[in-house]
Amino acid sequence: MKYSFIIIFIIIFFSDVYGQKLLKTADREFDREQYYKAIELYQQIINKYPKRKHIVAEAYFKIGLSYRKLSIPEYAVPNLVKAIEYKFSEPMVYHYLGQSYQMIMQYDSASVYYQKFDRAVDEKNKYFGKGSASLDFTFSSLKNSTGHEIKIIGRLNSPENDYCPFLEPRNNKRVYFTSTRFAPTYVTVSPESGDFCSNIFYAEKDKEGRWTDPQILIGPVNSNDEEGAACLNRKSSNLYFTRCNYDKNKDRGCRIYFARKMGSYWGNVQEVEIPGIPDSISIGHPAISDDELTLYFVADSMLGGFGGKDIYKVIRAKRNYPFGLPQNLGSQINTEHDEVHPYIRSNGDLYFSSDGHIGMGGLDIFVAKNLGNGKYRVGNLGYPINSSHDDFGIVFIGMKEEGYFSSRRIGGMGKTDIFYFIKPEVNIIFSGTVFDNLNGEKLENVDVQVMDENYVLIDYQSTDRDGSFEIILSPGKSYIIFFKAENYSIETFNLSTQGIIESTQIEKDIFMKK
Repeated sequence: MKYSFIIIFIIIFFSDVYGQKLLKTADREFDREQYYKAIELYQQIINKYPKRKHIVAEAYFKIGLSYRKLSIPEYAVPNLVKAIEYKFSEPMVYHYLGQSYQMIMQYDSASVYYQKFDRAVDEKNKYFGKGSASLDFTFSSLKNSTGHEIKIIGRLNSPENDYCPFLEPRNNKRVYFTSTRFAPTYVTVSPESGDFCSNIFYAEKDKEGRWTDPQILIGPVNSNDEEGAACLNRKSSNLYFTRCNYDKNKDRGCRIYFARKMGSYWGNVQEVEIPGIPDSISIGHPAISDDELTLYFVADSMLGGFGGKDIYKVIRAKRNYPFGLPQNLGSQINTEHDEVHPYIRSNGDLYFSSDGHIGMGGLDIFVAKNLGNGKYRVGNLGYPINSSHDDFGIVFIGMKEEGYFSSRRIGGMGKTDIFYFIKPEVNIIFSGTVFDNLNGEKLENVDVQVMDENYVLIDYQSTDRDGSFEIILSPGKSYIIFFKAENYSIETFNLSTQGIIESTQIEKDIFMKK
């Protein structure tokens, strides 16, 4: 009996040691963001050690979190639920499960687990209350649409991932984007996602305004490594792009590269030198300013960062000069979660995606208005540009309220798709007739003064011979309209166009008293 006990103890001991070792190996792949490989290893742990509940619980949690990182919440949910069933002890499992339920629009379940998280932690916890605030924002956004029209671009998309579109600024008739679709020349599987490694493609509009079939970019930009998340300079002559290579013994190494256009060929590929970036830190998602003197990019939080992935910038004095040291954009933009895919507009507005700021679920697209002195005013773009799932990689057509973005929302053609958006012009007409209150006579030459909520005069007209008036108003405003005529009391009418997202006519007759 004594020897049997010792043998059993040894078997259990070494089994547990091996299990812990396998867990460490899986954790290493998880930390390197090679989630596809990590999931396989965690699943091996579950299959080999079904009775080691503490190990199995952690494996289920990490599988669920891996799927959450891969933007596959429908797979994250059952694994996080399993982690809870196996008594996983960290409260963050409730928060991540709430997020995953929110992304698949099961809002009641999301609310339940957000509340469980809040009950399990102290109010000083940095995630406390964020889940409930996110749901409140979601319901408000769904109720108050921005009025944008969203259309999927069938010709550009595939059953795989198609994302991060960007345009040639000079004519906007050529679109470039990243895709994991099959490319015969470059067939490599990503250990991060299990998909084909991404490449950069392009398509053009024909004379009828229809997109041609996408073609892979010509030149040495694409390789057997992973390329994507790119941008063009204002002249469409220089391409800045991300390249990631995978080494089984090293962390994923992502860097920003540069290529120059020569006819239809993209060549002269070289790495963009950014000082102060440790070899262990991956960088990517470049966005270049119109003058090419400021480069925005994303890096794993470093040098006093805020956690997750942060957005940084580097500046140079002239285009042929090297860039200076990275500058973190600060806490108004960066959070403890991920801020990714920056895009800088000609007017200086910075667009980016985040799952740390309050949003509708997953990554939402935000705009940061530069107020100067390193200060920004950050706003969520709202519904329908944002959805419960990941939305990112926006680009505008010039200064129009029109462009493209990528999303994993329900209703797409593949895993991630490219969508077109436009905000139709909204014309609001306020019209009516002014009458004498006693005899019903139509009053001519009544002064109609339109002021904003601060009593600033913005329009002025007089009624015609039929006593009629017609005023064109803007959406999202509050107005005070005064009607003035000799020998009559002043009549005042308050009108709000808040929430009006379609062209409409508002009619109101005014009766004036002597």
